[in-house]
Parts: sequence; structure tokens; C-alpha cells
Amino acid sequence: MFAPFDETLARQVCQQMMADLEKEKCAWTGMFGALVCSDSEGKRTVLRAFSGSFNGKWNHEGWAPPLFDEEKYNSAISINDKKIHELSEVPPNESAEEKSARDKERLELCNQTLERIYSLYRFCCFDGKWRTFKDISKGKLLPTGTGDCAEPKLLSEAFEKNLLPLSMAEFYWGKANTRLLPKSFYPPCDEKCALILPAILGLEIIYRDKNILVVNKPSGLLSVPGRGPEKQDCVVTRAQRLFPQMIRQPSVHRLDMDTSGLMLLAFDQESHRALNAQFENRQVQKKYVAVLDGLVKEQEGRVEIKHRVDIENRPLQILDDQYGKLAVTEWERLRVWNRDGKTVTSILFTPHTGRTHQLRVASAYALGAPIVGDNLYGNEAAANSDEEKQIKKSRLLLHASDLCFEHPITGKKMEFHSQPEFSF
Repeated sequence: MFAPFDETLARQVCQQMMADLEKEKCAWTGMFGALVCSDSEGKRTVLRAFSGSFNGKWNHEGWAPPLFDEEKYNSAISINDKKIHELSEVPPNESAEEKSARDKERLELCNQTLERIYSLYRFCCFDGKWRTFKDISKGKLLPTGTGDCAEPKLLSEAFEKNLLPLSMAEFYWGKANTRLLPKSFYPPCDEKCALILPAILGLEIIYRDKNILVVNKPSGLLSVPGRGPEKQDCVVTRAQRLFPQMIRQPSVHRLDMDTSGLMLLAFDQESHRALNAQFENRQVQKKYVAVLDGLVKEQEGRVEIKHRVDIENRPLQILDDQYGKLAVTEWERLRVWNRDGKTVTSILFTPHTGRTHQLRVASAYALGAPIVGDNLYGNEAAANSDEEKQIKKSRLLLHASDLCFEHPITGKKMEFHSQPEFSF
């Protein structure tokens, strides 16, 4: 996972932490982290954390606490603990069938314990709201130890205290192993932190430097603020909350609210102007993956159609050869498969223009198969009653998977790829 904040200041704190651990001859093995923050008046504050438990204790004065109540945590473990240990012992002359049954029972008990434990975790997020694993896991059982790393503890404490994160870093302490070297710095782990940090931060940060920010926008979140207080929550406002130094209008392109995927923002005006020029001159390369509701027989093609907004039915787009703007899209069929009993076609789109709803219109009108979950041009739009609409409602299976451009300051070629959450 890409480090969400600059590490410079936090690394200085960590170097002092290493010196203190050396002086104390600390024999514990694990990860330590530091988060440099500022309060509403600009005063600097340093938070420290360790991964898991430190010397057998979850709570230590002066360190970020765990994301659960320790007494309830221990109680949840004790329920199945004795039986799990019994099942871990291999009895003599055990048959293959008996071993399989024992392993199955042990796994079930371990999963029950894990579910009990994870029901106790609570973390404070970017917006000051407390969330649980249930809010973000989407019904999946998260890996053991998720939420015990230093970064989730640090960020939760910072947001609980209404502090602004400035710099965060984490280092490994202990004996070298196949993955980690002593006193070396590492970004948040992909195995666990990457599953929950986007929810804590409000954004999944793919890349960040002093000029640009690349995020993975989730479906259902606006790209930029809309009209009215209910439409202020968006990628831009969340980014500006994390990075107040960002310019007022940082977005250089947009994704539809229902579309997920890579989105680029600028921190400064110079970068914004340079990126805007690249988009206007069609120098930015974008690719999208989509699942279409139906069969597309051809293997590839190019769509050139003109469309415009339907004035009386915004934001719907309608075909109009006279007044519409030209939308050009190349596409490639990836596969035809069965989804929930229906034939669907996965498509890789390469748009050469940036018209509103360009890929949704191309799918529905040119390819004859709307994108799955499209409530404007697909089957969801044909629902009559509110009940039918709720039954048919699903997320739009359209994802901005690839983004390639030149860095606005260095000129370096920047390439990013993002896998969608849905199968394609």
C-alpha cells in the first residue's frame, strides 16, 4: 500500500524511538510507528504506536491504544480457547477422516472467535464518525490481526482528538527475517492495513507527492461537490480535509458518481494547469473495464456517435447528430460469461474524448447492451415501481482501471492500474 502521508517528519521521530529502544535493550520484535499531527491552532503533536501487543500488553501509557476494549477482547477469546487447544493436539493413531473432522471443527471455532473479536473493533475516521469492521468488510472475514498494526491505531487516535495528520512512518524492530530488516521503514501492509485504511482516511490513496494525488474512487461517491449541503461529500472535499494545502479546485477530470476507479487531482495551480492541458490535448490515456448486460458478438470496434444532454430529463444523454458532441471510443471484448443466470460481456474501453456518460451511451446505443447496474440507460431505468427499482438496483459495473499521463512538473511518465471490486 502506498504511504498516505509524507514520511519525513515522522521518520525523524522514529529515529529517536530507535535510539531509545537501543538504550533500553528492547528484545521485542514487531513494528513501531509515529504520526506527526497538528491541532486547530497549528501546534504539532506526536503520536506513537506499536503493532499488536508490546511485551504481552495491549495498553501502554504514552502509546496509541488498541481499537477494542481489552477486557471484552480477552473474554471473547476465552469462550473457545480451551477447546481450540484440545483440538490442536494430535491424538495417537488418528485416521485421515478423524483428522479432517478435527481440523474442520477447529477452524469453525477459530472463525467464531475471530468474529467475536472483530465485533469489538471500533475506529474513528476522517469525518469524526466511529466505524466497525462490519461497516467495511462487506460480509467477509478479515485476516487475523487486521486492525492491530500501528497505522490504524495512530490515525484513529488522531481523528478522535481532532488532529490533522501531517507525516506518518513505521519501522521494524527485532531480528531480520525473510520479509523484514531491522530498523528499516515500511509502508502500510497490503495484507491488512490496505483493507481498512481507506475507510479510516475516507480515500484509497494510490499515489501522492507534493504536486499530484491519485486516488481510487469508490462507486457511489461524487467526484466534486454538487449543489446543496447533501452533495458536499466527495473525493475533492475528502482530499482537502486530509491535505488542507491542496488548491480549492484540484480536480482535472471527473468520474460519474456510480463509476469507480482512478481519479487524478493536483495540489497546486501550476500542476493543475499542466494536467488540464494534457486532458484538453488528449494526451492522457485512460482505460475502463465494464460488464455489459447482454451479448456483444464482435471482438473489437470503434464507436463514433454524437450525443447531448436531454434538457428536460437531466442528466440523461440522447443521440443528436445535429447538436450533439462527438464521442469517440475504442473497445475490446474480454470475454462472454454467465452472471446470475444472464449472459454478460466484459469490455475494455479506451475513450478518446471525455463526454458525459460517454461509455454508458456507447454501450446502450452502439453496442446494444447497457452496462450492468446502469439506472439511466439499462434495465434499472425500465423499472416502474419503487419496489422494482430497489430489487433491480445494483452498482454500476464500470471501473476506471488505467491512467497514464506525464507528471506536470518532472515530465516523467506516470502509469497507474486499479483492479475493480467486481468480477469481469
